[in-house]
Amino acid sequence: MKYALFNYTDENNNNVIKKWAAELQKADRAKLNAKLDMLSLHGCKLFPHVLTDTPTAGIQKLRVKGGVQLRPMLCKGPINHEKEFTLLIGAKEIGSCFDPKKADQTANQRKQTIMNKPNRRCPHERVS
Repeated sequence: MKYALFNYTDENNNNVIKKWAAELQKADRAKLNAKLDMLSLHGCKLFPHVLTDTPTAGIQKLRVKGGVQLRPMLCKGPINHEKEFTLLIGAKEIGSCFDPKKADQTANQRKQTIMNKPNRRCPHERVS
């Protein structure tokens, strides 16, 4: 089964995930793209500890290891829970803390926005 990936867009229709990924080092972007490819192919059946829960219910983090511990936050759906994921905020994990702080809560707010306004997301754009 193949899953569709979407990116959150701000009120000006800017793709916030694409912007975040573009600011990463090339090696980190390559690792991120590999994990997103795996997510698209396998969904929630990824290897253990690759897609994990956050303290906020309904928000998950994709664990991308490297020099920088990338933790993009996402959710299943929220429009079609069976066939899609939406990337909500780009984050890093430093120690046991998210950067930006409360990234999981921000992701949940963005999820709610998309549920009310489905046009606040776009198909995922890969940044090489």
